Amino acid sequence: MVMIGVDRDGMLSLNGIIVLLLCALFCQPLVAQDAANPARLYADSTNALYNLDFSTAQHGYEALTRTYPENPDYWNALASSLWLKITYEQQKLNIESFSGKASFGTKESKEGVSPEDEKRLRDTVVIAMAKAQAILDKNPNDVHALYALGIAHATMASFESTVKRSYLTAHSRAKTARNLHQQVLKLDPDFDDARLSVGTYDYVIGVIPAFFRYLLAPLGVRSAGKDAGIRELETAAAKGKLASTDARMVLTVVYVREKKYDEALKLINDLHGKYPRNFLFELAKGSIYGKMMKVDDAVHVYEDVLAKVHAKKDGYERLREARVYSLLGNANIDRMQFEKAGEEFGHVVTSRDATEDEKGSAYLWMGKIYDSKKDRTSAVKQYDLLLGLDCDPDLKAEAQKYKRRPYGT
Repeated sequence: MVMIGVDRDGMLSLNGIIVLLLCALFCQPLVAQDAANPARLYADSTNALYNLDFSTAQHGYEALTRTYPENPDYWNALASSLWLKITYEQQKLNIESFSGKASFGTKESKEGVSPEDEKRLRDTVVIAMAKAQAILDKNPNDVHALYALGIAHATMASFESTVKRSYLTAHSRAKTARNLHQQVLKLDPDFDDARLSVGTYDYVIGVIPAFFRYLLAPLGVRSAGKDAGIRELETAAAKGKLASTDARMVLTVVYVREKKYDEALKLINDLHGKYPRNFLFELAKGSIYGKMMKVDDAVHVYEDVLAKVHAKKDGYERLREARVYSLLGNANIDRMQFEKAGEEFGHVVTSRDATEDEKGSAYLWMGKIYDSKKDRTSAVKQYDLLLGLDCDPDLKAEAQKYKRRPYGT
């Protein structure tokens, strides 16, 4: 599947080179006999994956690998679903993970992966590569096998970067994927799916300041430029047969980074319309509105999301309500609706599914709100509750600061 890049304060970080090729692939139960119709089963499994139904997707891909074990595409699809499930569980599949900060992910992201999950992913990728290479041994110019081999390297590049943070290894894998897909395009210029990995690589390298590109050139880090990368991505999104959805996901991140928010919103709305069970798209919509300073719109999005969580509509019950209350609280802070924000933060701290950091942030904001109302006793109580949590040390440092001196003074 694909990868997306991030840079470090305007300069490409090593993880940014490889987080290229990232997509959230993801409704209804599949049965083993569907493997007799591989195109249908593959489409249904991919639809499930784009809708964040990982177990259904993996069940379908596994059936395909059993029935058609020599096809590298099915092994690649299974590997991508395994990687995406790991990344999803680490809370890294969101637009904020690609915000351009020094590292991939957010403060809410988790690290670590079980040895069993990692081994299964690596073994699956090895099989995908072997199946593709077996075809290439017979015909070195088989574009579909070259494409499949590139996808396998891309999946491992994404895993090494997003999950393992092994950025040098990830860069090597990503560069190999890009080179293989360039070969595909030389053999078949109309194989537009291959433009996805080429375009993302060109874009990420293109945003590096010229001085650093010069320093990195001896390492083979060069591209056709940022604008060329965007054009390749747009072509893949418009004309790709296999990776069009992936390309639109990458473009959403690129457009947000380029502050082309209207274009990003259009893509997110289209994606969510096609995959209504993927609540990550709707959360991304709220995030984009926030970046546009359309905070009222962001609040309306989060309220709609919360209503679906409570109604268990479209599979939204899989989303933790504390996460949505936290987003709502922060959005209401941004629009200076402090009483409303306080109510939402109150839901966070009493929620059974809230993380320690979510509770800590909520207590901190409630303390600030009480301080703003000159209710010092209540404010200090919130700071003390925060200090009793096993949460981010930065949150505790802020609480200690406001215990010593009231917020706003």
